[in-house]
Amino acid sequence: MRRVELLAHLVLLLVGFLTLAPFAYQVGLSLMPPERVFATPWPFSWPPTLENYRVVLERLPFGRYVLNTLIFALGVTLGQLFLALLAAYAFAFRRFPLQGVLFGLFVGSLLVPFVVTYLPSYLLVARMGLLNTFPGLILPMLTAGYATFLLRQHFLGFPREILEAALVDGATPGQILFRVLAPSQRPTLVALGLTLFINAWNQFVWPNLVANRPDMYVLTVAVQRFAGGEGSDAWGPLMAASVLATLPAFLLFLLFRRGILETLMEGGVRG
Repeated sequence: MRRVELLAHLVLLLVGFLTLAPFAYQVGLSLMPPERVFATPWPFSWPPTLENYRVVLERLPFGRYVLNTLIFALGVTLGQLFLALLAAYAFAFRRFPLQGVLFGLFVGSLLVPFVVTYLPSYLLVARMGLLNTFPGLILPMLTAGYATFLLRQHFLGFPREILEAALVDGATPGQILFRVLAPSQRPTLVALGLTLFINAWNQFVWPNLVANRPDMYVLTVAVQRFAGGEGSDAWGPLMAASVLATLPAFLLFLLFRRGILETLMEGGVRG
């Protein structure tokens, strides 16, 4: 048994190393002097330098891109959480015709990649005159099938007696949802919100399609344009820009990884 556990740990360490190696290589190149990037296959050199980061911050309005990305990610996260709360409450506690079928279709939507909806969503946003605007970026991404499924699974484990007592006291459905259920699921909402935020922060294709004006770039799009422009032959600054774009989401996951993983695993086995 111990040999099996040891083998499992070794496999996990190997997988972890392979997962982190590209990011470590990226960080190492971003701290190397430009003349040493191709001088050695080893991605780390001593002493490290922040010159590449200085070049990026001088050439790119990084503060503007961070603000754009923050507005986009927060808008998507809060909108998805709000709509998921409403839908999860309806599927968990309300009774209406074809409820099971509708929920099955709702969960089945998770199998449809968002890229399939790019063209109709783009045409809709364009006809509404929302290209290169934050509403155009955020609104088509507010559907959150997985968030609804996860919250419904957690709601199903909530004691019915408390809900019945709230109804007897005259609470409305809105009060039950936002004053009873939502506060009781605060850890779940925080973990789910962080997951949605990280996913939105890392979005590239949709922001690149809808917000192609320089003052509306998010970080992922800005790094791609930098890579295809003045940073195309400057590997050190390009790696530095990539690190700066990746670091916030990476740090958020490291700080809250235990809560995120526990919430997702717990929601997956309920119901």
